Amino acid sequence: MRIGLATAPVPESLEQSLQNILDFMDQAASFDVDLLCFPEAYLPGMRGQHFSIPLCEQAELRDALDQVCKASASHELGVILPMEWPSEQGRYNLVQVISPEGKIMGRQCKTQLDPGEEGLYIPGRGRQIFEINGVKFGVAICHEGWRYPETVRWAACRGAKIVFHPQCTGSNTAGRTSQGWGDPDGPYYEMAMVCRSVENGIYFASVNYALNFQDSATSLVSPEGSCLAHQPYGQPGLLVQQLELELATGLPARRYAPDRY
Repeated sequence: MRIGLATAPVPESLEQSLQNILDFMDQAASFDVDLLCFPEAYLPGMRGQHFSIPLCEQAELRDALDQVCKASASHELGVILPMEWPSEQGRYNLVQVISPEGKIMGRQCKTQLDPGEEGLYIPGRGRQIFEINGVKFGVAICHEGWRYPETVRWAACRGAKIVFHPQCTGSNTAGRTSQGWGDPDGPYYEMAMVCRSVENGIYFASVNYALNFQDSATSLVSPEGSCLAHQPYGQPGLLVQQLELELATGLPARRYAPDRY
């Protein structure tokens, strides 16, 4: 499987967000990408981060989602589309998984919200495994993958070869950018990516926004814990990588024996 990880800039409007998504899809198709993932809540953008994000109605978001589905079918490209979804209960932070045929295969809601997101979003319930081209994968959204490793293990225990991790970690206004990937004096986030891979024996693909002060890079980490590739901090772009699926044995996850505790 060939994956694409889209480090996208912070959008200023729903229209810009959608256009950025479609542009990355065009680019991914030119590289024969099978499955493309975007940063957290990219449609219309992540709230609570001092970004200017418009309030959108469900009908507007549904129309944008329909356009992404049509482009997905046109390119025969699977898409992991993080977005918000307004409901009578509140706004969910979720991912829509779109098949290469342009069909919505399912959704994964963020079940563990960051404390700063409570009041902006509401938590979902339940977890899902997805499968495209015979490859099983899961999704853990930002804070889930950083602080709740069981969200990643859940997917690995059910045969996932890779877990995708849409995130928004950093700022456009103030902060410190790491001097190199895995910087021991930097934030812990990239080391958490290594842990999620090694403790489960799977690939971990983390996708961040392009930010002025970026706490972690868009990265692909191998089942052995090596950073196979990452996007330079602060630079928008598409990271394309071919997975060697036979390396993702999932052995640590398969040996997990909670009944012994």
